Amino acid sequence: MAYIPAGEFLMGSAADDPIVYPWIAGDEQPQHPVNVDAFYIDLHEVTNLEYERVKPDHPRHPLYSACDDCPVDNVSWFEARDYCAAQKPPKRLPTEAEWEKAAKGGTDGHFEPFDDYAWYAKNTHAPQPVALKRANPYGLFDVLGNVREWTSDWFDPHYYALRVHDNPKGPDTGIRRVERGGAFFLPKRGVTLTIRYNHPPDFQLYFLGFRCAQDV
Repeated sequence: MAYIPAGEFLMGSAADDPIVYPWIAGDEQPQHPVNVDAFYIDLHEVTNLEYERVKPDHPRHPLYSACDDCPVDNVSWFEARDYCAAQKPPKRLPTEAEWEKAAKGGTDGHFEPFDDYAWYAKNTHAPQPVALKRANPYGLFDVLGNVREWTSDWFDPHYYALRVHDNPKGPDTGIRRVERGGAFFLPKRGVTLTIRYNHPPDFQLYFLGFRCAQDV
């Protein structure tokens, strides 16, 4: 796991950033300062082999999750939460704010050359083994593309307007959970570090996995 130091960062996309998808662009604005306590987070997405040590009967997709070191997919939010909790010592899913702070790695989140960091529609047609691309400054791999990642937060498209500063954890209730990081089949504009996706917590599909976090 990587140690992510406590401190403030700018969460969300700036007003002058290119619009990613017009119908959801407002979800990631306004950009606002957020302070997050120190925590640990997995260096890469949980792999098939790691997940199967806990749940050996988890089915692999024949096209999209064939290799042991590929990120596990087709995992619901509940299953991701339970996997993290089963680790020793116990882990948890990162909050949306923790995920973005860790993914940005102390930068503004614009990594170039982009293909050096991300698996996305331009350079792959399926998830790839973790940690083959360059790591961000905190040592994290595959925060851009490969598979989307569950976070702990309930989704609210207007949550950023509240500008919660200290350790935001999202709304208290909801019907969909936040996913971050994009996925292998999306264009570059769909795998930014600020774009927000969401599904009901029982949703499972071939592009959705996770990584775990841990308190210091």
